Amino acid sequence: MSRSIPFRAAAILAILFVAFLSSVAAFDEPLAANVRGSGTLVAWIFGLDFHATIAGELRLSGELLVDDEAVPFSAEGTLRGFGVRSIVTLISEGWVVYAAAGTAATGEPIEVRGLLHARRKSLIPLQAGDVFVGAQFAVVDLRGKERSFVGEFSGAVDGGLAPSDRPGTIQLNGIGTFRLTGEPGPFPGSIPLDHSDLPVEFLRYVAELKLGI
Repeated sequence: MSRSIPFRAAAILAILFVAFLSSVAAFDEPLAANVRGSGTLVAWIFGLDFHATIAGELRLSGELLVDDEAVPFSAEGTLRGFGVRSIVTLISEGWVVYAAAGTAATGEPIEVRGLLHARRKSLIPLQAGDVFVGAQFAVVDLRGKERSFVGEFSGAVDGGLAPSDRPGTIQLNGIGTFRLTGEPGPFPGSIPLDHSDLPVEFLRYVAELKLGI
């Protein structure tokens, strides 16, 4: 198999996973945030699929509506993810979970935990800078109360190949931007957590963060 095929497939997975800091826009949702971060994706061939994991860091800067009060906040944390690209069906699917802590403009501590999911079927891979969208679920802990939000995220990513630390894998380093918005609501059925390829370790981490399980 030529090197171009795994590179293109890994690039798709990278775009599904990493996204960071969108252009400035008015915050007009109960939850709205711009996110900036960086991550490393490691992909390998598994049967007729490409599997990939990602690890990185992110920073959120946004606004939360609390009892009709707009509360600006910022938070920093880590992300981890998993993705699969089927060589046969041409479907790429990825999940990213994150946990961040920071401070609201009022000086109060804030924690944000979330899960992003994107799915795409296409013969032509996404290119660096292309916009993509997906579903998101976030839990915000502020003033001793947890609030959950359901919505979408959109963004783009840029990155490239890097020397791999693991034999038989492809490594990409990426940075990017995305914007997420949400309305109050429970975990959505649009984010599947019953995919047969999702690793037990990943699902365990989702459960630890009390996101959808």
